[in-house]
Amino acid sequence: MAEQKKAPLLKVQEDFEKNIQGFLGVNEDVVLILDYDGTLAPIAEQLAPMPKDTELAIKKLAANEKVFMCIMSGRNLDDIKKHMKLETVTYAANHGLEVEYPDKSKFSIEMPQALLDKYGKLLEELKEKVVCSGAWVEDKKIALTYHYKGVNDKLRAKLIEDAKKIIKSHGFQIIDAHYAIEGKPPVNWDKGEAVKMILEKKFGEDWAKKLKIIYAGDDTTDEDAMKVLKGVGKTFRVSEQPNLKTYADFQLKTPNETSLMLKWVLDHYLAKKK
Repeated sequence: MAEQKKAPLLKVQEDFEKNIQGFLGVNEDVVLILDYDGTLAPIAEQLAPMPKDTELAIKKLAANEKVFMCIMSGRNLDDIKKHMKLETVTYAANHGLEVEYPDKSKFSIEMPQALLDKYGKLLEELKEKVVCSGAWVEDKKIALTYHYKGVNDKLRAKLIEDAKKIIKSHGFQIIDAHYAIEGKPPVNWDKGEAVKMILEKKFGEDWAKKLKIIYAGDDTTDEDAMKVLKGVGKTFRVSEQPNLKTYADFQLKTPNETSLMLKWVLDHYLAKKK
């Protein structure tokens, strides 16, 4: 049974050579599933641009017919699509609650009207009681994020406590994120379930036996996907925590190391197919 433990930290290009050599073959399809905030780009309240090297690598990989790329974000579907602007990419937004494929077909978790009504009331109560002093609520239609990065340290703890109480009182799940709280509907769905669904739809029920999969994410919500992919692909948790316990195979400190990982894919996979 998979368990969380401290993972090897990869810091320079040579670390990828040493630890993952031989993983990618010549004729195999590659699946890249990547979080955005904190993984491809620095964390910011609004979507931040990717570093130039990362952006270039992403565009090259997304354009390659042997690569299936999925951006697995906690953001709203429209926001991440407009920001990335890549037609060949599958977008999984709201932590996998909404998915849009390159052919524009979509999947979303069905929310009963009673739950949608609860969501509306939750949104209004948060706006009324805890949107102040730099804090704000991101409405993602079926889930929300309460952002508090801009709040003064003296006020922050009280606002976080109040926001969590409000979210819980409406029956929504609380997920701690970077300078934010996710309010997720009470449905049995996470990034792990979303990964399984997306790969099964694209590659069939035996996807785990025929694919080389790389997953990178920086959030606790990514751990569900990393657990599913344990022993199947290579997973990377982006975090600066020195004693991080994770389901991931490797740890990367910042999006800069994600860029090195993507360069490794380009150098040791795509180059062989020219």
